Amino acid sequence: MRFDVVVVGAGTAGLVAGSILAKAGRRVALVERHRYLGGRAMEHRFRGHQLGLGSHLAEDPGDSLTRVCEHVGVSLVHSERSDSMPFWENGGWRPIQERYAGAGKAGVKRCIEALLETDWHDLERWDHASLREWMAQYTSDEGAFLVWEAISVLEQITNHWWEHSASENLFARKLAYTHRRTAGYSFWPMGGWEKLWGEMGDAFTGLGGELRHPAAVERIVVEDGRIAGVRLRGGEVLEADQAIVSAPVWDLPRLFDDGVLPWDLLQRIRLLANNRNRACWLGYWIAAREPVVAMTEREMASFFSTPRTGLPGFTLNFTGYDPGVSPPGEYLTCVGAAFDATEHYGDRAWIDRQFHNLWLDIEEMLPAARGALWKKPHLVTSYGVICRPGLVGAVRPDARVREVDGLWLTGDTTRARGIGVDKAARAGITAAEGVLGQRVPFFADTVRY
Repeated sequence: MRFDVVVVGAGTAGLVAGSILAKAGRRVALVERHRYLGGRAMEHRFRGHQLGLGSHLAEDPGDSLTRVCEHVGVSLVHSERSDSMPFWENGGWRPIQERYAGAGKAGVKRCIEALLETDWHDLERWDHASLREWMAQYTSDEGAFLVWEAISVLEQITNHWWEHSASENLFARKLAYTHRRTAGYSFWPMGGWEKLWGEMGDAFTGLGGELRHPAAVERIVVEDGRIAGVRLRGGEVLEADQAIVSAPVWDLPRLFDDGVLPWDLLQRIRLLANNRNRACWLGYWIAAREPVVAMTEREMASFFSTPRTGLPGFTLNFTGYDPGVSPPGEYLTCVGAAFDATEHYGDRAWIDRQFHNLWLDIEEMLPAARGALWKKPHLVTSYGVICRPGLVGAVRPDARVREVDGLWLTGDTTRARGIGVDKAARAGITAAEGVLGQRVPFFADTVRY
């Protein structure tokens, strides 16, 4: 069977790219190996609650996934925004605003003004520097540093709060200040991720796209340096001159025969795919009869170090954003703590100790958890490539693989900016426009690289 484009992977980027191309009149096949859509942004039901693998809140201020949904006729309703950002320090929770009063507030203002005056592409010069190094040009106040670094813990899941990439975080800050006049903008898709991905899949097929799932891809077929199609497990070949591969970097090489991908691309993939460069966290889903929160039901709370694990992380009460995620009278909270995969990836004994200590930390930091109806531990080792200096920007694969005619890469581990779902959606738009050979007018005013 012949198509104009085959998209491999129906995560955020694949759904976005496939939908845009189908809307443009291309004959598109979208292939997904799992029974569910959404990739690493999937969710499932557990005891009546909606639990996500890793998508959590969306950081889109309105010009990535939100715009795509509008373009293809899918309703994406943003939840109300977080109403506070508590920060754990010295044995208690405090509003983050208290940390940058006076000189700190002036320092943050100078950073905001400088950032808004900086061109988007000039941020690339800071791919190899930390956020603090950039901020130090405009302030020396620790409170000013802390507020942006605490937001970065929530957004980027980096295990060392002092090691956040300047360019990645400045992109997110500039986006939020430009579009929403705030340091950060995030929302829950009302109804949940499973509902949204199902509606996007329906929109894709309604536009004439062909959705194949579950269907495993065995090989991206390349002949004489050109894409020839995609071979599925079982032998069927979907013929096409163009292929978009939406897969994390650690899965890319196995989809191609040896010698197909260029040497320099493979070197970058090996660097990024190293276990020590994965963003990892461990945590608990908690259901209780009362909200398990730091200060308010709808908040984004963060910490640099728990009392026992010493790990940085976040806590979110999802029922405060969307009561539909939980049964009546119950509340769902997620607590996550990032860890360094350099030393601890795959170290089961260490991870078990941290789970034990983290629960003791949660009971101390969030006392309502002591009366939990249930708690469910979770370990995430496939969230993405950690956003450390030197692991972002140009070191990541470009959307176009120039040495293979018709091959495009997309997803949040490619050279895209943003956070999580937002980054993946922007990458999907870029890949679709690459195939079309032009900017889609509907997205002309959106920000991308």
